[in-house]
Amino acid sequence: MCAAKTTEVGTSILTNRYDNKGTAFTAEERQALAIRGRLPPRVETLDEQVARCLDQLRSFDKPINKYQFLATLHTANTTLYYALILASVEDTLPIIYTPTVGEACQKFGNIFFRERGMYIHSQYKGMIHELLEESCYKDVDVIVITDGSRILGLGDLGANGMGISIGKCSLYVVGGGVHPKRILPVCLDAGTSNESLRNSLHYLGTRTERLPEEEFYGILDEFMDAVKRVWPGAVVQFEDFSNNHCFDMLTRYQDKYRCFNDDIQGTGAVVSAGFLNAVRVTGKPVT
Repeated sequence: MCAAKTTEVGTSILTNRYDNKGTAFTAEERQALAIRGRLPPRVETLDEQVARCLDQLRSFDKPINKYQFLATLHTANTTLYYALILASVEDTLPIIYTPTVGEACQKFGNIFFRERGMYIHSQYKGMIHELLEESCYKDVDVIVITDGSRILGLGDLGANGMGISIGKCSLYVVGGGVHPKRILPVCLDAGTSNESLRNSLHYLGTRTERLPEEEFYGILDEFMDAVKRVWPGAVVQFEDFSNNHCFDMLTRYQDKYRCFNDDIQGTGAVVSAGFLNAVRVTGKPVT
């Protein structure tokens, strides 16, 4: 493993999810970074770390507990998190995305551990450009945004839908090779029509009914404009927006911004690709 290249030392390096190598820090690195005595003495390779963490993951019986383990690992050591996913996709992909991510969204407030991504809501109207500018995300290639209004087949989950943006961003890294520092999960908290969720003790979103159309698009318009100004090359993926918005959003934004709707265009592209490949393999004409 390459030597750590960072200006951070001590506690800062150990709490930086992108630079922390945990037990993979060499003796020389531990001395240079002032973290001697902060880690167990054995120095592990990344492969050894992955093997240990895979055993830990498999020790959990319930998928939601496996999800929590992986989420905690991601907040501590992003390199190890993705190395583990790539080492055993059959163990990890059903946990970080469907089907387990659905349960994780339902229980998002109960299992929330540490912040990931950004939350945009009506209280920030007029300030969204400023929020993006002051965020820790300096270079972004892909943004996944949801308003939680139609999460998988589970209905309106409001701000709990952040779990779906987080999961999809992980897939961009694992399957698309996007750098972990250049993805951004976003929740557009436009309220929720789910009354039981609004009354839940552990719900972390705004406890209001969903915004009227004018206010909803006012916030989303401002967000899309801010993204274009701060990260002009970024692609925005709309994820799990309700049917009454998703088609209108494409019409509203697709000619102005780099954006697409995965549920509409992504699904259509995959089906089309499968059909065209079937035609190619069988040699039968399209007609």
